[in-house]
Amino acid sequence: MNLKLIVSLLLMCLVFSLGSAQAQIGGYICEPVKVSGITPDTFECMKKKLQDYGIDVPPGNKGELSGKGITGSFEWDGKSELTLIITKKPIFISCRTADREITKFIDECKIL
Repeated sequence: MNLKLIVSLLLMCLVFSLGSAQAQIGGYICEPVKVSGITPDTFECMKKKLQDYGIDVPPGNKGELSGKGITGSFEWDGKSELTLIITKKPIFISCRTADREITKFIDECKIL
């Protein structure tokens, strides 16, 4: 039983250390994702799809989105360029996966 306790404590320390290290990397967990060709209709569609999925998205062309364990920021130039940055995510989800899931909503709207 003591061995299980020691292993559990070691695992908790490891997870905490990894989480702290990720939080300190350059202020952002993930690199910015820039998407071109975002029309006003695509932008509004993307925001609606994200909200329908359970991710809070504020009105306007920039702000913070959050939900489903992910927090990020977005900024659209009002013409065609959108920048997304994932600032917080579960440790077991890679930046690539988080970025891909968010951009999936954009791709769905570009098809419409």
